[in-house]
Amino acid sequence: MEQLTIYEAIQLIRINEDAISTQFQVWLTISFSTIVALFAGRSLLTAKIKWLVTLLYLLSSMAIVATSLYFAEGNAQITAMLAERGVTLAPPIFASISYFVLLIAGMATTVYFIHIKLNDSP
Repeated sequence: MEQLTIYEAIQLIRINEDAISTQFQVWLTISFSTIVALFAGRSLLTAKIKWLVTLLYLLSSMAIVATSLYFAEGNAQITAMLAERGVTLAPPIFASISYFVLLIAGMATTVYFIHIKLNDSP
């Protein structure tokens, strides 16, 4: 099997980074649409439905995390291959930590919004 050129390897890393960014955007869309839908239809939801929504939300969030980890692992392997050839790339540590913290905080906040009890009186 042919090895990737350095240019192709770097391009593949950039494609994976774009895929991770897209996964994060999908997660943001899921989170905001869940919150909006819950506030719009809160009076129609039973406790059982709220827990089903919570489960579905958490499962979809975990699927996005798993896919992003898959892409990140691919980047790590490509980066290791490039390091063997003497090419060093700085890992996006700050961006990775920021995405992860926002993801955890956003998941917790969305689950909170799913189960919040609102007062109907002013």
